[in-house]
Amino acid sequence: MIRILIITWALILLAASCASKTNNWPRGMTPFFAECDGEGGTYTDKEYAVRKKQPCPGGWKFFDRGEPTLTN
Repeated sequence: MIRILIITWALILLAASCASKTNNWPRGMTPFFAECDGEGGTYTDKEYAVRKKQPCPGGWKFFDRGEPTLTN
């Protein structure tokens, strides 16, 4: 009986942790961006996926903007 309660409690905690929204970014925006050193361009997700197929002479620098503060 105790074992069933512990398993049920663990499953409820797991489900609650998976259900919470951890990404505060609007759809289409992410905290990731990259720069090609010496080129001066800034690339986000889709642009970076295309650009990384070409060589970057100065090497890539990666950045994370952190969590947004979205207020209207």
